[in-house]
Order: sequence, then C-alpha cells, then structure tokens
Amino acid sequence: MFKNEELSEAEIITTDKRERSSLYSPDASSQKNILGHCVKSVKSLRKRTLHSSIFEFSGYGTQQILRLVSNIILSRLLFPAAFGLASTISILTTGLTMLSDMGIQQFLIQNPQSDESNVLNTAFTFQAIRGLILALVMIALSRPASLFFKEPKIVTLVWIGSIQLIAQGLRSTSIHTLRKRLTLGWITVLELGKSILTLSIMIPWAIASPSVLPLVASGTISTCVYSVATHFLPVGYRNSFHWDKSAFKKMRDFGRWIFGSSMVTFFGAQTDRILYGRFLGMTWLGVYSIALNLSSAISALLYRLISGIVYPLLSHANRDPERDISTVYYRVRLRIDVLAMGGTGFLAGVGGWIITSLWDDRYADASWILGILCLKVALSSFLMLGETCLTSQGHSRFGFFSSLCRFIFTIAGMPIGWFLGGVVGTLWAIAFAEVPAIFIIWPQLHKMKILRIKRELLSIVLFLTAYAAGSFILRWLPEIHVRR
Repeated sequence: MFKNEELSEAEIITTDKRERSSLYSPDASSQKNILGHCVKSVKSLRKRTLHSSIFEFSGYGTQQILRLVSNIILSRLLFPAAFGLASTISILTTGLTMLSDMGIQQFLIQNPQSDESNVLNTAFTFQAIRGLILALVMIALSRPASLFFKEPKIVTLVWIGSIQLIAQGLRSTSIHTLRKRLTLGWITVLELGKSILTLSIMIPWAIASPSVLPLVASGTISTCVYSVATHFLPVGYRNSFHWDKSAFKKMRDFGRWIFGSSMVTFFGAQTDRILYGRFLGMTWLGVYSIALNLSSAISALLYRLISGIVYPLLSHANRDPERDISTVYYRVRLRIDVLAMGGTGFLAGVGGWIITSLWDDRYADASWILGILCLKVALSSFLMLGETCLTSQGHSRFGFFSSLCRFIFTIAGMPIGWFLGGVVGTLWAIAFAEVPAIFIIWPQLHKMKILRIKRELLSIVLFLTAYAAGSFILRWLPEIHVRR
C-alpha cells in the first residue's frame, strides 16, 4: 500500500560519508554530481517530513473524532464513576510503563547503528521481558490499589488491564524503524484500525451490558491485535529473541536520563488523578477525566508529531554539520506553536460551551476544569519542543531535570492550592507547575546558541489571540443544554 522508496538510515549515512570524502576531489564533474545529490537529499527529507505530517494529522485527527463521538455515546450509556474506574486502570498501566521507560524508541531513532539486527532484537527482547515483569507487578498491586481507591471492582479490572502490558512488550521494533525513516503510512493505518476495533467492541458491549468492563476489556483486545500486526510491517526484517550485552549497554547509557525523566513525569502528570480518585471519589474523577481527555487530545497530537516527526528531523539535522540547528528548530517550532498555542487558546475560550452542548448536567463541572487544563497544556507545549531538541543533541538529562522540577512544584503547590482555593486552587497549582521548568531548558538552549527570546514571546501572543477569538465567537454560539 505504501511503497518505501527511501534508503535505510545506515545506507544514508554510508552514502553521506562516501560523498563527503570525495568533496576534496579535483574532479569538477564529481563535485557537481555531489552537489546535485545533496540538493536531492534535502528535498527527499522535506518530502518525507511533509508526507509524515499529513499522515499524522489525518490519522490521529480521525482517531480523535472517533474517540469524541464514542465518549459522548458512552456518557449516555454509562455513569461518571465508570470513567473514573477506567481512569484508575489507565493510571496503573501508564505509570508502570513510564516508571520503567528506558527510551528504546528514542534510542532506535537517534542512534545511527540501530538498523543492525543485534540491536533491534536486543531491544525487542528487553521490551518483552519488561512487559511480562510489569504485568506481574500490576497484578500484585491489584489488591493495594482497590484498598487505596476504596473500590473492590478494581481488582478484576487490573487483571484484565495487565494483559495490555504483555502485549505492548511483544510489539515489533518495526514501528520505531518506520518512524526513523519518516515512513508513517503503515503506522497510521494500523493505529486507525486499532481505534476502530476498540470502538466496535466497546459500544455494542456497553449497550448490552452497561458497566466499566467494556471500557477496559476492549482496549486490551485491540492492543493484542495491534501487537501481532506490527510483526507484518514491511521493514525488511522480523524480530527474534536475542541478547547482545554491548547493544544493551548503549541503550542503558542513552536511556538512563530518560528513565528518570519518565519516572518523575508520571508522578508529576498523574498526581492529580491519583489524589482526586482517592479523596474525591470515582464520580468526580470521571467528570475530571472528561475535561482531561478533551485537553489532552491536543497534547497527545503534539507528542505524536514531536516524537514521530520532529525528533527524527532534528536528529537528521544534528548529524549534518552544515545545518543550523537554531534555524531548523524555530522553523519547525512555528508550525507546532500555531497548532499548540492556537488550539489550546481557542479551546479554552469555547470549551465550556462544548461541554454543556455535548454532555449532560452530570458533567457540568468539566466546563470550568477544561479552561484551566488548556492553560496547563499550553505551558507544557511551550517547553516540550525545547526538551526534544536537547535530547536530539544527546542531552537527555535536561528532560529529567525539567520533569523533576515540575513534579516538585506540583507536590508542593497542590496543598497550597487546596488551602487557598479548594479543588480550583489545586488545578491552578498543577497548571503553573510547568513554569519553573523554563529555567532548566532555556539556559542550555542559550548556551548552545539556539534560544531566541523574541521568538519565544510569539507563542504567548498566539495563545492569547486564540483565546480572545474563542471568547469572542462564544457570544454568537447558541445555548444548548443536554439533559439525561
């Protein structure tokens, strides 16, 4: 379906080295051919980047539309507490995955030698072992989790959710290879198929048996099917179990800071849901999850674009000494900011109207929650690309330090916010916990002569303009209130 006419990463690097060595040849025709090939290489990279962006936007956009429609349908069929229970399973699976993240995807994209079979199979073997261990840990946590959240139903749901961790560990490394080559057509089709399969199981099941079980089990089934399908992607190899100590050592050395960053990122990002579920109950957590899902749609799209397109692009630029990283960074940043700041600002302006128009009065509190969460996503996006740029240069430790900073300020800010303004105060504390990380990322970008302060201020202008536009349009939107 998607013809792969691009060279592998190893072939590109070999060709570049051969041609750079011949630059010193006195043969004018040889130099002319080299110049022509360099122009072709740049055009090819731009073409792949454009195609990849189209695939990411169209595929993920379709997934989010399907997710929104299904969310609205399920909100009529189920009760808010069901979404809260499903959210706790998501906290556990996401948490265990992030707490053991060694940056395998980043390593396979960034490292020039990651096309070698021993590296790919070592990464696959490590993922499989890790998935099995995480599943056993999750099962062991089922009883403590049910006691912590005061919900006996969690035990059965945790057992079902643990199967996802095993399936994720058995995914082929082909998805990382395709992302490295910026060939995303197959990945887009595969992920869209996974979303359609999830919904085709979830909605009929919820109609026949209204409970939280369809929300968790449907995702587990589709994850298993997705993992099997990744082994049939056209990348020119098939994974097998193999262990290479030197390859694993390279992964470990590269991913040690990413491991720490993922750990503190999880606690910083999930502390709100953990505490709300524990002290305010599953019903409140379900309402909060509705607003969180809407705001995170933008942040999730940004993460996919940055990890799947921008990170490989910046890694390519870093390996080319003739490229100005600052120019490439801000050229990409402009497009990302239009989406991130424009999208979050506009959603903050009209978000309340969307909630009251599409959800019934049981979810009314999600309207004001959404506005604060949009600000949080905007502040997070403000620094996300800077962290990615530093990681592509081999400085992954700054991602860890910025995540640690967010976590510390979240933990310290939530009690203060609760004392000053209750639940609303805690949400503002969570949002502004993103700000101190600026003093981690910006100094290093400045040291590497990448940072442009005037250009950074444009992001704030974009957010405020989009928010003003959303608030202005709100005057002409009809008042719609959905009833149960």
